[in-house]
Amino acid sequence: PSSPHGFAANTYILRTENETCVIDPTVPYDPALVGGRLKYIILTHCHFDHILELDSWAENTSAEVIISAEDAEGLSDPSINCYLLFSGLNKGYRGRYKAVYDGDRLSLGEHTLSVVHLPGHTPGCIALVGEGLAFVGDTVFAGGGFGRCDLPRGNYRALRDSIMKVLSFPDDAVLYCGHGESTTVKEYKKHSIIK
Repeated sequence: PSSPHGFAANTYILRTENETCVIDPTVPYDPALVGGRLKYIILTHCHFDHILELDSWAENTSAEVIISAEDAEGLSDPSINCYLLFSGLNKGYRGRYKAVYDGDRLSLGEHTLSVVHLPGHTPGCIALVGEGLAFVGDTVFAGGGFGRCDLPRGNYRALRDSIMKVLSFPDDAVLYCGHGESTTVKEYKKHSIIK
């Protein structure tokens, strides 16, 4: 679905036979998008452009909000989630959430998403890795790009290591990026300046 907000990240909805999750909610909650029981609202990291509609999803469902432990503080802190920097707003999410760590696994129907810690863009960026795919947030972008590391708490060396971790995924794995088109590991390697 496409977001009504400027700066919005991609929102992904994964449906299994009985359970659904939304990743990086930037579109308003709509029960028609869900199709089954909404189990998780998963955030790849805490930046404002990935949580624009988090409140609407959390308030209208009983789904568990999932974020990495390293980025949890940034959900409510506008100087960390960049609401202040980009819009001057003192805004954030102050609801309940569950912190996850590298190696944690989230079950969705008969499928499993593994949490892979990818610090650099933020300290707590994560990928959600399933069979043949990974939701990589702003760690990498199609065409060889990668997320900024000049925002609060960004770190180029950590980001470089995280990109190398993504490059170690299977070549045919589809990378669903936080902005823009999807790509594959093999295609990303062709264009990446980081080898």
